[in-house]
Amino acid sequence: MGRGRLLPTDPCHFEDSDGRCHAPESRGVCAPPPSGRPSALIQHADLETLCRQQPPYGFKPLCAGGSEAGPDSLPLLRRLRDPARCHYPSCAVVGASGTLLGARLGASIDAHDAVIRVNLAPDARESARARAAPHRHEPTWAADIGARTTWRVMTMEGYGYLNHYARFWLQPPLGHGVHPNMSGVPQEPLLAISCHAPTGKRMGRCRYDRLKQTFDHPHSASHLISPLLLNEIYTTHFRKVRGQRTPSTGMTAIAFARQLCGAVHLYGFGNGSCGEQCYHYYDCGPTSTNPTQTHFLEDEKLPDARGRLQSATGGFHNFSAQAVVLRGMVERGEVVAHWGRCDRNDGGPPLVGGKPIYLSVPRSRGRARGKGRGRGKGRG
Repeated sequence: MGRGRLLPTDPCHFEDSDGRCHAPESRGVCAPPPSGRPSALIQHADLETLCRQQPPYGFKPLCAGGSEAGPDSLPLLRRLRDPARCHYPSCAVVGASGTLLGARLGASIDAHDAVIRVNLAPDARESARARAAPHRHEPTWAADIGARTTWRVMTMEGYGYLNHYARFWLQPPLGHGVHPNMSGVPQEPLLAISCHAPTGKRMGRCRYDRLKQTFDHPHSASHLISPLLLNEIYTTHFRKVRGQRTPSTGMTAIAFARQLCGAVHLYGFGNGSCGEQCYHYYDCGPTSTNPTQTHFLEDEKLPDARGRLQSATGGFHNFSAQAVVLRGMVERGEVVAHWGRCDRNDGGPPLVGGKPIYLSVPRSRGRARGKGRGRGKGRG
């Protein structure tokens, strides 16, 4: 069945603001792809395949019972809700590459129907307050990276840093927070979360109790990406690639967007040609460590918080191979790439007297200038 209005008795998803009804083939992430490819969201996944494969490419421990499973593990996955909107005509998938600095692609990013950001990479407002950012001028950040965020694609580990992660939100004994239930959790942006850590035969943070707290309630704005989608990324692009243990969140975001969106445009992704540019646009200032694209492309050693040298990628991803994959996707017309700038720059904030303005975050008016950590006044 092609696109168009269905019969009144047929299932329908209103994906457009004018109420047009579309056939199942055009339902984006709210139905299995007609091509037989894996669904982006786990509630539409093939359970037999899901239960046959180990993490991060399946949920076998959850299906087999044991300490990480629950009394209704599989029914829980099936009853997870679809997002209110399942398809967008055009999307910007925004990575965190320093090639966005000075590229002035923000207006192009914000012009798409949806803006999908990767992990916790900050938008313009957040970047203007980041300690390690090269400047603090919010309008310039908006001009470079855009101001909108419709979706964030992240891992369950990354979600654990948010204050509405169930463990931090709920009151004892379920968590360490003050809320009796998950009502009141932020509804924007929407979150698409993957269980991507290569944990072998363990579910880790994706065990039954965490999945139930995070996704199985009427207030959730979080949606669980199927591990079968990660398996497709791996088998299609990275099988037998040395140093590639699991797909990066950026590759997961692109695969998710290709089901969610009619057209996918990439911003802030590296193609392997900008070795001296900062790896992250928000970690490229005078107080940052300034890792470069080369550090990650060649998986060089970088000092950790204790000064110990560690692999830049942690041994999880092969970014040189990923750059080759991205270039191939662009050549085949699967995505449209906006590569940004390769020259080392800090985004060019406005100058006053020859010096960049807003080099430091303005102090909050309600905070006293107490000496020592934690001695200022708290919030009013």
